[in-house]
Amino acid sequence: MTYNEVLKNSLVQTLIYNLFDNKETEVIKRPACFLIKLKKEPKDLVVRIILLPPHGYTANSVDEMNPHPEARRAKVVIRGAIRSGKKGFSSLKNITKFIYSIGRDTPTKKNEPYVRVNLNDKNYGTSIKSAKDSFFVVKESGAGFYHNLINLSNDWLVLVLEKYLQLKKNITLNNLIKTTPVRYKNNIKKLFINIKLRGDKLFKQDKKLIKSILLIDINITIPILIKMLNILETGKHEPCTVFALILKKGKQDPEKAIKYLQRALRNDLAPKYYVKELIKKLEKHWLLIVSLNDI
Repeated sequence: MTYNEVLKNSLVQTLIYNLFDNKETEVIKRPACFLIKLKKEPKDLVVRIILLPPHGYTANSVDEMNPHPEARRAKVVIRGAIRSGKKGFSSLKNITKFIYSIGRDTPTKKNEPYVRVNLNDKNYGTSIKSAKDSFFVVKESGAGFYHNLINLSNDWLVLVLEKYLQLKKNITLNNLIKTTPVRYKNNIKKLFINIKLRGDKLFKQDKKLIKSILLIDINITIPILIKMLNILETGKHEPCTVFALILKKGKQDPEKAIKYLQRALRNDLAPKYYVKELIKKLEKHWLLIVSLNDI
């Protein structure tokens, strides 16, 4: 079955109607799955439908786990598989692999807030799930903070996610640019709007904009980008996009960037997970520069 056939399937259409009560929805395409969500989501509890193609996965790659600092806890129900001519979801066994971190203290990749899977490491857990299974993918204890769901079958699978969100600071465009020099305001505005629209696809789709942001003085960009870490996560990896930008810009002057990030941590200006990870990565980069200069 194709994606369009799955989306038009009466079971999926009925599920969309029942979950979203005829409100406006949108589809987010990830590297190996599709998310169906409300165009305007609540700030406390979000519900999303996950369409997993054959051997698809919810992270950026099959051997990776994404962070979920926006979630207090999150639960997934596997509705089952979509098969042509079937009047209900097919109840197949052992169709989804759930790979997760035991807690939050898991080593991340060099230039990203993502985690590479290593099942021999005690920080990871894995379990195999079947249709109709209901389970927490993120727990208040920190288990599942990083996770990936992988379709083990040759069928399209339908899952429903319920995610209880952490409270976040509200950010607006006006708040971001009110003290920005006039000559930079347009680019900051374009960046904020495009991160909300495209998320991490921005790096491939508008390299000119990224380049223009990286040319702005670090004393202007880093404080603004730190505030942007509070952007809502809607399935497009918006905060991770900001994270990558801070890392790129911060490497131009890690000592200065770290000072801004440490102040943000002290004053609770952005989600602690992202700020701490950025400090950790930039400190490593800074130490490398210092050691090379001493040779």
